[in-house]
Amino acid sequence: MSTQDVKTRKAYRQGELLFVPLDTAEMETLNPKNASYPRWKKLQTNVLREGEATGHKHEVLTQNPNMATLLAPAASLLEGLANMDFVGNEDRMLVADEPVEVVHPEHKTLRLPIGVFLVVVQREYDEVKARRIMD
Repeated sequence: MSTQDVKTRKAYRQGELLFVPLDTAEMETLNPKNASYPRWKKLQTNVLREGEATGHKHEVLTQNPNMATLLAPAASLLEGLANMDFVGNEDRMLVADEPVEVVHPEHKTLRLPIGVFLVVVQREYDEVKARRIMD
């Protein structure tokens, strides 16, 4: 395989959150149209994650109301994206119909373009088990 064949993408990070842009095929993998049950549910909030230690939150801000949608998996998805772990209950999908900002008091504001992003809570591994990174 030549280096020209390798697909690269720009992922974004804010603290323990990794924002992975999704293409159409990846969205279909995570949320197939012919699924017998909905894999994702719409959240009625703009908070991606609240810190366990400080209570600070990662929050999505838009210029216009209803231009960003947060979705949560209905259950852990055993199949995630290629070369990635499963999608857990704390992970999210962000659908941005306009550029958005993700704010958190302890991190630099993150600006994201229009698109669909899988928002993965980063995990740490030790000899015993995997655990979510706490903010």
